[in-house]
Amino acid sequence: MAAETSPAASDPNALATLWSEADRELLDRAAGGPGQAERLRAELLGNSFAELAELSPERQAAAAARLHAFAERLIEPLATPQRALERAWVARVSWLVAAVVVLIGLGFVGKALKDKHDLTLDLAPSASWKASSQIQDCSCTSPEQSCSSCPNFFFHTLEENKPSIVFDLHRVQSLSGVVVDNRADCCSERAVPLVVQVSSDQKHWKTVATRKGEFSTWRADFPTEQARWVKLYIAKRDYLHLARVRLLP
Repeated sequence: MAAETSPAASDPNALATLWSEADRELLDRAAGGPGQAERLRAELLGNSFAELAELSPERQAAAAARLHAFAERLIEPLATPQRALERAWVARVSWLVAAVVVLIGLGFVGKALKDKHDLTLDLAPSASWKASSQIQDCSCTSPEQSCSSCPNFFFHTLEENKPSIVFDLHRVQSLSGVVVDNRADCCSERAVPLVVQVSSDQKHWKTVATRKGEFSTWRADFPTEQARWVKLYIAKRDYLHLARVRLLP
């Protein structure tokens, strides 16, 4: 079965017909001017394939370059609408990305403001505290968590099994988070694993948060509990010393 051929390939007059029916202004613009259009017409229509094949390689290359440029400029108007659509799509995506970035930024700002507001509700300043043991070198006086005699921590236990500190809120209150600042000058690894428990009677304790990794500041949020006492202890034998503890309703 013979291969199919296009009308332009089988009819030697097809290209001349297409040229004559094409918009003259379009041809002139694509060719670079009326004179160039006529020159291209002569090269396309005035020479047979055999005549073009007999041209020197340099002339063949020059003619091919002119025809290639002509073809690109001829179809360029067809690509313009597509490019406009692509630019519109890129613009929409850019706006979408910008909107997402703004929303994420607002989310971070909102969270930062919420965290800052939460800290103003700290229950610890009005709560008394008691450590499971105390070294003699220095200690702040409950409920203080800052004093000149102990600039790096407000309490320091002896080395013991599961050393702890217990806060008494003096009445049952809502509690939904704790913020713990670790000792900063040294020995931060001693404060893990740190366990937070709550109780309303000092007999039954419920674990609400655990920190296993070393930290400088740790915030633990948990479902709201009704409790009067809050205990922090480390689940091992060691010393316990912290710089600050905040109790959030």
